[in-house]
Amino acid sequence: MNKVEQKRSKLGLWLETHNRDTDWLTSASGIEGKIIEELATNPNKCPRMMTIRKILYVVKRVDPTTKVSDLWDMN
Repeated sequence: MNKVEQKRSKLGLWLETHNRDTDWLTSASGIEGKIIEELATNPNKCPRMMTIRKILYVVKRVDPTTKVSDLWDMN
């Protein structure tokens, strides 16, 4: 079965390159699954600062060199 191509945000691409999925991020961060899924697929979605902090804390345990700008465009 072929995977359906989805739009991915920077966060979604980070998850793919580090062989992680949204379920992993949901359980590790404590953030609701639909929010994580939206952030991983919608490149125009910008989360609240508390959500950014929670995700960045979890992501840095996998790759300590990751910055906020690697996951979102902060304009």
